[in-house]
Amino acid sequence: MSSDNLLLGGFQDFLPARMLPRNALIASARGCFEKFGFLAQDTPCVERAELLLGKYGEGEKLIYSFRDHGNRHVSLRYDLTVPLSRIVKMYANEISFPYRRYQMGMVWRADRPGKGRYREFMQMDADIVDDDSALADIEILLLASYLMETLGARAIVRFNCRQILDALVETCGLDQDAGVSLMRIIDKFDKVGKFGVISELAAAGFTVEVIAKVGAYLEVGGANEDVLSSLATLLGGASIFQSGFESLSGIVGAIKQSSNQITNFRIDPSIARGLDYYTGVIFETTLVDNPDFGSVCSGGRYDRLIKHPDGRSLPSVGLSIGIDRLFSAMESVNKAPSIKTTTQVFVVNFDDSAIAGYLQLANELRRAGVAVEIFSRSAKVAKQLKIANSRHVPLVLLMGPDEMSQSRAILKDMRTGTQTIVNRSDIVSAVLQVLVTV
Repeated sequence: MSSDNLLLGGFQDFLPARMLPRNALIASARGCFEKFGFLAQDTPCVERAELLLGKYGEGEKLIYSFRDHGNRHVSLRYDLTVPLSRIVKMYANEISFPYRRYQMGMVWRADRPGKGRYREFMQMDADIVDDDSALADIEILLLASYLMETLGARAIVRFNCRQILDALVETCGLDQDAGVSLMRIIDKFDKVGKFGVISELAAAGFTVEVIAKVGAYLEVGGANEDVLSSLATLLGGASIFQSGFESLSGIVGAIKQSSNQITNFRIDPSIARGLDYYTGVIFETTLVDNPDFGSVCSGGRYDRLIKHPDGRSLPSVGLSIGIDRLFSAMESVNKAPSIKTTTQVFVVNFDDSAIAGYLQLANELRRAGVAVEIFSRSAKVAKQLKIANSRHVPLVLLMGPDEMSQSRAILKDMRTGTQTIVNRSDIVSAVLQVLVTV
């Protein structure tokens, strides 16, 4: 087998050059979730198959299922939402509701690999369980925008409401099954455009009148206030329209009054979210610099999926991010974190007999919070400096026999080439002072 074929399609290796910025992105996301008051949760990567099967509609064929050594039917988790439902069912008496949780973990889908699409990837979710308030919806939308801003990615949160789509279905005079089919076709708008949607509607047997109404609906655009006005004109006669209208206008008003971020949010009637369980606000987030990449953060309100052990449905809202898709998207526009190394100080090894002194120095620096690498064997100084430079280490410490005999060291800033002679007792403070500018 060729070395080019050793890695399964849809799976990735991460060498340090990509793993370091990926880790930085994950850490930033974790910080964002915690700033919004979400608490960390984790679950196993393998679940009982019956927990997952029957939950994902057409997506079920993408679940990795198998028999384990105990002949149990098990599956690799497909997402983090169904495991959340299990957690609530098992630990309801230990959870403080509303439950604000976030989770980061690998998920697996036997999907066709493509641009930003993998069979194994890290997903990050944040959900508010047992909260039907408009504030919970707004917080999730603001979290999506804040997350992108923190990561340095310019993004637009495009949102809609299922009640608006239901009003379209009602206006078109469709039954429930036809309405679901309509939403799934509209959900392809980003990929196929208006004429692609119309073609699919015609192929699916929708009438000319329905296609005309959908075409007018998909032409709605402009400023948020203009979109609301146009939707009222098109769908205002539907019985369910008013609740959707109030939801969208309430979100726009709250964001306007509470921050200057409203330009990051746009009502988009084409957002349909094909999964059937969404019940209220729905949204997708796209990068301004690469909108063709598609959504990098999506979610919405789902009030019927999570059940309390007593049988009650717990109204919930949340978002989900495929971290590896987001990372690929950010790489495509040169917005991924730029991190070359975690090592801050490289200690040149002049002589193996001096290792005890190097270890003592490294111990002092590490206890002061500095990341240190001691070169593992003595070699020419020029070679060691070249290695430190190739690893993008900002500082190098040189303590040869002469420096050790005089209880001092040479501190070299590899970014500028500046060298400073430092007394041995002052090395830690000198390093910390220079690292402030790294």
